[in-house]
Amino acid sequence: MKGAVALFLSLALLAWPNASQAGSDSLEGDWTGSGFVKPNTGEKERVLCKISYDKESSNTYSVRADCASTDKRILQTGSILQVRDNSFVGNFHNAEYNVSGRIRIVVNGSRQTLTLQSDRGTGSLRLRKDR
Repeated sequence: MKGAVALFLSLALLAWPNASQAGSDSLEGDWTGSGFVKPNTGEKERVLCKISYDKESSNTYSVRADCASTDKRILQTGSILQVRDNSFVGNFHNAEYNVSGRIRIVVNGSRQTLTLQSDRGTGSLRLRKDR
């Protein structure tokens, strides 16, 4: 189960929802929410996450995610590329569990949907922008 949670958290970092360059649809900043991770060989597990995005250039962001299940804390990092006004894709990595994968993010105002996928499982998060 430990590997499944790591996979989900890693996936969550890569799956941020689409966001626009400015205004309430901006990806930059801190986001909080919940979702699940599902390892290929385990049970679906609920997670709570706080994710921070920092703008690196006009269309790229670095991402840091701090997620927790009932018994684990998972830290992940990644890079995100804006592909449309409110749509992002990228990669994540969790060094502790050596899990890497892809993230897709769609931003709608102060909310985002993030999906994650790796060779070890999948995940999905719904996040709200911190004010």
